[in-house]
Amino acid sequence: MNVTAFFTSLITWYLIFPSAVLSFAPMKNQLRFDSRKTRFLVVSTLLSASLVVAVLKSLFMIPRNALIPIIIIPSFIIYVKCVKTPVYKALSVAVLVFAFMSFIVNIANGFDAKIHPHGVLNEFSLQAAVFQAVIATIFTVLVYRPVSRRAPRIIDGLDVPRVYIASVPVWGIFLVFNLLISPRKYETLHVNLMQIAYWGTLILFFTLLCLLCVLFYYIVSDMMEKAAMEERNRMLEIQESFYQAQMRYIDESARARHDFKHTIAALDDLSVKGDLRAIRDYLNQYKSLQPERDTMSFCRNVPVNAVLNHYAHLAENTKIAIDLEIDIPKKPGIPDVELCSLLGNILENAILACGNVPEPDRFIDLAVRIKGGSNLIIVCTNSFDGNPRMKDGQYLSTRSGGSGLGLKSIASTAAKYGGMARIYHEGNEFCSDVMIPIGKTEDKDNDGK
Repeated sequence: MNVTAFFTSLITWYLIFPSAVLSFAPMKNQLRFDSRKTRFLVVSTLLSASLVVAVLKSLFMIPRNALIPIIIIPSFIIYVKCVKTPVYKALSVAVLVFAFMSFIVNIANGFDAKIHPHGVLNEFSLQAAVFQAVIATIFTVLVYRPVSRRAPRIIDGLDVPRVYIASVPVWGIFLVFNLLISPRKYETLHVNLMQIAYWGTLILFFTLLCLLCVLFYYIVSDMMEKAAMEERNRMLEIQESFYQAQMRYIDESARARHDFKHTIAALDDLSVKGDLRAIRDYLNQYKSLQPERDTMSFCRNVPVNAVLNHYAHLAENTKIAIDLEIDIPKKPGIPDVELCSLLGNILENAILACGNVPEPDRFIDLAVRIKGGSNLIIVCTNSFDGNPRMKDGQYLSTRSGGSGLGLKSIASTAAKYGGMARIYHEGNEFCSDVMIPIGKTEDKDNDGK
């Protein structure tokens, strides 16, 4: 075994460790296991793969690029196993990180060509390997913080597969570019202006990749803002219809009170005549003309009450037995828009699921309460046909062609506030459990049902 080749190769493939750090940065809210177990699985896998390629390199002097699949494939597999996101999200992030790291590889190649003008790519020097490791570490330290702060918002909030799938070939172009531009013989960089062209091209494409990432971030952020705005508008429309129903009831009640004095006079006249049958008929007619209240009071939070009334009426119209137990204060601890969206998504999914169940078996049980004064608990159980639609381990909507974005939005909202959402099914019952820490609420009094 060539010991120098072994350690040079081992240091060369150190690059996979900062790559893993950057790949997991956007996934900090999507880890399947706790951080300790994740670190153990990732480090043990990467270290094993690095040792294998180092041994192969030292024994058989296999070209460096030929060893790439041996280390990349197991690394990507363990990456996918450690995160809860669909494969297309993990693939997009991984290819982007590899694209950036491929620039660092070519920077190290350029450095190696500078100190070893007559060297070749397959004889990567120890000095260049150390230089590459240092540059990769510095790059990771510089970009980790902004990536870990901003990228999770995209990963958690954007669930449009075509966006991630379309990004893979874009990032892949830069990865392939770096594989093709790597100088097989370093002496070619010392011919005419080849070295200037090499560095100029690297800088140009690296800058272009950075600009594309920034552009991608802002375009996706804009898409998410528009989606959030549409959700807010939907909640406002529901609240407006609730207010209109309330106003109709108030107006009709006012007219009824105004006409009540005529009713008293008529009843008095009939009582004087002793006509009990006429009094009874008059009262029955009067009762039938009284305005019916279209809205119910589930809690003191008006926007939430509006949403609950909206879906309660939808359930009633579709012959679904719905039971709502709401025990929350006027200020529940998270923004009204977020809470309304959360409850709206849960109830909408429940109503859609009940649509595939025979009418006698349709039911929705929703309980919302504050537990311990500091945790918002939402528990919803509804009937469904017992055949869940799933993709990549995620539940899809029961609506034809549904993508399950409502369910993902539930989990995303819970994660946003440091909580958790558990979506599961047992037999013919579909369950959505949400817990969100909200701190101590200010208003403990409520009119819960």
